[in-house]
Amino acid sequence: MDTTEIKKILIKRGYQEKLAEVVAKELMTIDNRLVKPLSIWLEKGEESEVVIDDVSLKKLMFEKKMKYPAALLTMDWMYKEPEVAIPIVLQKEFVLNKK
Repeated sequence: MDTTEIKKILIKRGYQEKLAEVVAKELMTIDNRLVKPLSIWLEKGEESEVVIDDVSLKKLMFEKKMKYPAALLTMDWMYKEPEVAIPIVLQKEFVLNKK
């Protein structure tokens, strides 16, 4: 799947066009361990569960009010920069910068 296809799916699921474009580009470089959950969500709309150091996708979505793609990208950050990301995400104050 390419960026354009992902962007179209994101727009169908409620993303604004510019945000969909940014998120689609970020999702194209997601860690290999998250490719399958992303693919399932893109193709079927089903949300898989992933857990890293007691942080789960579902927990991020519920407690931090994230959409599934944002939670996946947070998990991606946790895989790529665990020393930085995990302590930050585990903080109760952690929230995405909402624009």
